[in-house]
Amino acid sequence: MNKHTLWKHLYLRQPTTAGEAGQSIVLIALSLIAVVAFMGIAIDVGFIFTRGSQLQAAIDSAALAGVTELGGWSQNGSSNPQIEARARTKSAQFLNANGMPLSVTLSLNDTGNMFVEQTPLGAIQYAITATWPVETFFLKAIGFDQLVTLNRTATSAIFSLANVYASRRIEDGIISTSNQAVFGQNICTSYGDPFSPLNSPWAPGPFTYQYRIMIPPDYPSNIVRVELMDPDSINKPTPGTPLTIPRTNAAINAGLSPTTTGNCTTNQKDACLVPTGELALYNNGTLPLDRINPYYFWRIDENRGGGAAPGNGSCGSPTNYNATFNTQTLFELFYWRQNPDGTVVRQNLAFYTGQVGDGTRDNGSHDTDMRWVSPGAAESFDQPVYVPVDNGSPGNFEIDLSSEVPNILVEQGTGIRYINLNVTALSGASENGFELWAGPPGYINTVPSNANDRNLTVLNSPGSHSSRGVTIFGTGNLPMNSNFANVVDIPLIFVGAEMAGQDIYISMFDSDSGAQPPITFYFDSIASTDWSLVFGQSGVPDPDGQTRNCRPGNCNNVWVSPPYKITVPGGNPEDCDYGTPGDPDCVPFYGGRLTARYQTGFGDTYVWQITVNGLPYLVR
Repeated sequence: MNKHTLWKHLYLRQPTTAGEAGQSIVLIALSLIAVVAFMGIAIDVGFIFTRGSQLQAAIDSAALAGVTELGGWSQNGSSNPQIEARARTKSAQFLNANGMPLSVTLSLNDTGNMFVEQTPLGAIQYAITATWPVETFFLKAIGFDQLVTLNRTATSAIFSLANVYASRRIEDGIISTSNQAVFGQNICTSYGDPFSPLNSPWAPGPFTYQYRIMIPPDYPSNIVRVELMDPDSINKPTPGTPLTIPRTNAAINAGLSPTTTGNCTTNQKDACLVPTGELALYNNGTLPLDRINPYYFWRIDENRGGGAAPGNGSCGSPTNYNATFNTQTLFELFYWRQNPDGTVVRQNLAFYTGQVGDGTRDNGSHDTDMRWVSPGAAESFDQPVYVPVDNGSPGNFEIDLSSEVPNILVEQGTGIRYINLNVTALSGASENGFELWAGPPGYINTVPSNANDRNLTVLNSPGSHSSRGVTIFGTGNLPMNSNFANVVDIPLIFVGAEMAGQDIYISMFDSDSGAQPPITFYFDSIASTDWSLVFGQSGVPDPDGQTRNCRPGNCNNVWVSPPYKITVPGGNPEDCDYGTPGDPDCVPFYGGRLTARYQTGFGDTYVWQITVNGLPYLVR
């Protein structure tokens, strides 16, 4: 073998025989198969990855679209199934619009592929999962002929619970045409509280009403004093002699005598509001409603209970006052602390449990009946007994903003801070009427704690008990007890100019006891002749075209359904038709308070529920 032949044999590895040549062809063929297989796997994996990215983008947009349909959704709300169905439909439409096949759209209907919940901060979270069975191509060549199932999930959220004004007189802190009210866990819902009773179909288990105490950025004090009016459920007996009732200066100047007399004609188990005679001055147009004092409040709680105390969940009322039926109510103050990573954590501030005076749960020694008190804080000059916070409470109901709320969550763009208040009925069956106020602490030596004396002081000296901008809102739900059987304007929520064209959903639970339709919604910043919506007129369709199950006054133990839909005016000025009277697109909207006007019923306990369509955002 010469050198040239040896070189080719060693380095070029040329086969020297026919057998060696055949082996090389087999090796090359096998190598080609392996290369093709690896290329096929790479192509199929890339294809699957691309499909996964497409599915994630589609499910993200579908979640953002669907969550906007959850206006009107509330925890355990009666209309939730219909509302969730609308959200699923909108999500499916967006999946189709993003080129997803029908199988992906239909997968939204699979059990567990949609979930809605309310977060501790009150946002509505909407999670959906879509499934896409993807067919491979090259992998089939090596025997992998099964579909690759892709699952992608997206969670979006929207803050839809409205801040509902807790009172018509929240600024000056007096009790007038209404007050808050909750029932105990062991009574029926038909008395007007849809959530607190344990047998509630809308909220099984213990329920908490949530409030937000808004502190404006220009609040002039470092201290926020939170006051509870009549946090107990104790009913004092009817006085043995007629009450001497002083009248307001405005009523005296209008010709009424300085005082009148009256007494309770009701059993101790019932509320007792003694007329002052001043209501006539409002009815005949002499004085506006907020200048008069219609009632002297002797009792605002109602002693209720069916079966053996503390009640068995059925409707009922004892023959005579029985303190063992009284409702024990927990009031909890806390705030949300923002961590450096952006997460928020609840920080407790103070706890107080209202008394029942039954000698078993407590003896009623705090003397809070028909008084404004700030548990654990300094006493007012006329307060007979110190009111302590609960054992183990981190602090009291006067909050020092400079030291007790480090890293409190601050609303972006406004500088607003919130302290939260939770109200939970712990036991009993009775109605616990109460009211709320928050503001500076400087009035404890000038403004009485007695509710009736405070009413007179504030009405005679307007501005003498100002909250200095602090406002208390019910979060989404507001439990109310009406003290009025006349037409009244009730401010519900503030609506900013950015809400023009957006929808607001309002429902009421258990409007009865003398309330009367229709109910008119209007904005205090727009003349009602320019824009208003009237619902429940006999023989007239509702303005949103919906047929409802009841009207104010005949909604015992039911929610108004579907909720009243209020579309804020001014949404599309370019679509204005000046030839159509009341066209909402022709009405400029710069913000204002949405107000309800209707004839309320005396002693009617009911609940407002209000949700809005906010801006959606992706959580994950």
